[in-house]
This record gives sequence, C-alpha cells and structure tokens, in this order.
Amino acid sequence: MHVVTAEEMRRLDEATISRHVPGLTLMERAGQGVVDAIGEFFDPPGDFRYAILLGSGNNAGDGLVVARLLAETGARVVLLYLREPKDLSPDAFKNYARLRKDRKQGRLEEIFLYLADWEGKMLAALDECDVVVDAIFGTGLGKPVTGRWAEAIELVRRSRLPVVAIDVPSGIDGTTGAVLGTAIRADLTVTMGLPKTGLLFYPGKEHVGGLRVVDIGIPAPVVEEARLSLGLLDLDQAVADLPPRDPAGHKFDRGALLLVAGSRRYAGAAVLAAGAALRTGCGIVYLAGPESIRQVVQVSAPEIIFVPLAETVNGSIDADPAALLDEVRFDAVACGPGLTADAAAVRFVGELAGRCNAPLLLDADGINAFAGAYDRVKALSADRPIVLTPHAGELARLTGADVGTDSAARIEALRLLVAGTGIVLACKGAPTVVVEPDGAGYVNWFGHPGQATAGSGDVLAGAIGGFLAQGASPAAATRLGVFVHSRAADIASADTGERAMLAGDCMDAMPLAMLEVEEETL
Repeated sequence: MHVVTAEEMRRLDEATISRHVPGLTLMERAGQGVVDAIGEFFDPPGDFRYAILLGSGNNAGDGLVVARLLAETGARVVLLYLREPKDLSPDAFKNYARLRKDRKQGRLEEIFLYLADWEGKMLAALDECDVVVDAIFGTGLGKPVTGRWAEAIELVRRSRLPVVAIDVPSGIDGTTGAVLGTAIRADLTVTMGLPKTGLLFYPGKEHVGGLRVVDIGIPAPVVEEARLSLGLLDLDQAVADLPPRDPAGHKFDRGALLLVAGSRRYAGAAVLAAGAALRTGCGIVYLAGPESIRQVVQVSAPEIIFVPLAETVNGSIDADPAALLDEVRFDAVACGPGLTADAAAVRFVGELAGRCNAPLLLDADGINAFAGAYDRVKALSADRPIVLTPHAGELARLTGADVGTDSAARIEALRLLVAGTGIVLACKGAPTVVVEPDGAGYVNWFGHPGQATAGSGDVLAGAIGGFLAQGASPAAATRLGVFVHSRAADIASADTGERAMLAGDCMDAMPLAMLEVEEETL
C-alpha cells in the first residue's frame, strides 16, 4: 500500500474527479467506510449516541454522510456545527441539504456552536453522548488551531469520550505529523484512500489510535500516474516479500546464516540475534563469537551452532576473518550485535566486510566500525549487497548526516544516502524507515514504544539476517524483518504491556507474527 502526503492525496482526489468520478460519490464512499469502521469498533453502532463535530470543508461533508448513515442504523446523532451551514464546501452543503430533507424524526439533533453560549451547549451535548466523531479539518489544515476551534477540541479532550477521527485527527498536519497548536486525540482514525505520512510519524501517530484505511475508489491508473515512491510496511507487503521454500528441502536449503556477534560483556546480544534468525525459518545459524561466551550461548539455545573465535583480554573478538569465512558454509552474513568498539573488533569487521562475497548485514558495532568512512561502505556495496540497520546516532557517526525528525526531510535525506549504491538502509526509529537504492521507501506502521529497550535492535538484525540467508533480496529481507519484528512486539505486549516488554519477549512472539504472514499465503 502506498503512503502519501496531504498534497499528494489532494492531487489524487482531483485526478479521480477529473475522470468523471463525482466528488459526492467519493464523499459517500468515505462516509460509508467510516460507518463500517465504527461498526467494527462499536458493536452494534446503533446502540450509541454520537456527537459529530463539523467544520466547513469536505471533511465536514464526510461527517454529514456519517450522520445520515448512522441515523439509518437507529443511532441517535447530535450535529455540532462550528461554522454556519452556508459556509460549507459545495459538496458538503449538498449533503447537508440531503440530511435535512431525509432525516429521521427524532434521530438527529442540530446544535450551532457559532452562536452565544456555545460552550455550555457543547458540554451538555457531550455529556449525553457516547462517542465523538471528529469531522473538523481533515488533511486541509495548514496553520495553528486557535479560537473557538481550539476550545472545542479541548472540550472533546476533557470529555474523555472515545473519538473517531475522519481522515486525520483535527489539529494534526497530514504530511509532517506536527501538532498545530492543539489536536484531537482519537481512539480510531479512518483515513481515506491511502494512509498519510502525518499519521505514521510522531507526534501525529500518538493521536491516531487504531488506523483504518477506506478504499474510496481511486482508479489504479491515477495511482500509477502519480508515481508514488513511499509504501507502507503491512501484512500485504510482508506476504509479497516472504521467500519461497521447497517443502522437501533440507536445512541448508532453508538458508545458512553466519552471524558474527557478541563479546564477554554483551553475550546476550549474540543470543538474541541468533535466536531471532532461527525464528524466521532460517535452516542453520552459525554464531561466531569469542570463546568466553560459548557456555552462555549453548545453554540459552542449543539450536545455535557456536563457532569460537580468539579474543582480547577484554573479551572482544580478535581473530582472522579469512579463516572464519573458509570454515563455515553460509548464504549470508550478519555482523555487529554486541561486538564492542574494541580496536581488534573494529579491525575484524573491516577485514570481514572486505573479504565477504555474500549479502552482508551490518548492525550496531558492525556499523560503528566504519564511523566516518561511509564512502568505504558504499565502495564495498559495489561487490556485494549491504544492509545497514542503524539508529539515528549510529547513522550520524557513519555518514556525518543528521536526518532530523521532519518526516519528508528525513525520508529524502535517507534516500540520498543510498542513491546509486548497493545499500539497503533501515533507519530504526519511531517509525522505522526503509530506503532502497532505486529511491523506493517504506514506513513501518506496527510496533510501539516498548521496543525502545536493550536487545531490541539485536532481534531485528537477526530477523533480517535470517530472511537474507533464506534467499530474500536485501530489500525484501529488510522490509520483512522490520514487519515481523514489530508485529511480534505488538503480539508480545498484549501479555506484557508495552512498558514491561523485553527484547526476549519480542523474539519469543516471532513465531506468531510469522504465522500471520504464512496463513495469508495459503
């Protein structure tokens, strides 16, 4: 699924209407999609009383369609107008006129919040309602929310009622996710056509709640002509990226990963990464690490094949990478979790990367080993594909680039870093963004703040490495690894909560995340 900015969505709407799909038709589909989503969220929807907060644009038109359709289910609806109906957009006004003509006796009530004592009227209405539907601004907002608009949003927040936002929570910039003064905090956001970048990046994402995307019938040629280059990491994409496997294959047919990880201090990083790789379905994982962590590894997971390496007095790797590469049969290499920045480990990583001819993933200290030497990594990627999985700090040390937090600028900066190389880059964060050398980019929707915990990145590196060893392309392995890692975190947190979730909990939930993907392939 594509992801769009507010401006890209506006152009898609205009192009759709130019192909003789009336705006009223799009509005009707949008309203029906909202009602369907409400029906899934509040079952049955007719048992509730709804307050629908209306602005004056097409977002208000969607809200008026929702009001009519909810009333037809038997629900009671209170329409709260923040502007006079005569100020509604043309299509919204047509739905206003239809609503007044067709409204069912006693099912619809109108309250005009542009008149005197509007605060008291709004408070009284909210006090009698069960759900608020936000149809104030949508994606068209481009300036801070002030005055009556801001006060109305604050009253909604103080009511503590569940909120359904139409398209974008009012007060959120649909492109950047910035809070424009104040904003609705929704429990469910029903967005039209395609997800907006402002719903995926913080602080906007924090206001979204659950996200539903409504197909309003934008023709496929319109989407193709728009040349959209940003996608969503979702279940459909994961199914497309899952590498095939021979049902009669043996363990080496399932992929062999050489994982170089760990130190005396960070033995757990190696265990987590290796365990995650096995959980992806990788047939065999060789964990090459310092001899001193052998017992920790073998007690933790007997399925891991441990390859002992010489080490420094501090317990970091100090070995000959050429000998290791000759000793082990592998399809891909993942290097970095828990290695430390010891000089011997840095030397080892540099030599390993230079000698390795298989797809190579560099994570954590595997990336730090090339601090300030990004040109060398780019040169190495000419001979074998390289996957990098840095967080913003590691990326800055590697490239000198500060990609910032603005969504559009961040994505563009990441694209420029890999353009013309053989590098696929997963920049970990909230959200994680994957960019590819051809300019394609992907934003992750799943996951939660509980992933900001020690070991989480090690699990992700192992997951991507596991898929890489199974023959997935570097781009597909990275996308799939990010998806499975974040879905596993969601699944794990259902039992642990976000705050108390450990990286190991996420790794243990990976089979359930994998099962979701595999079931969609049947």
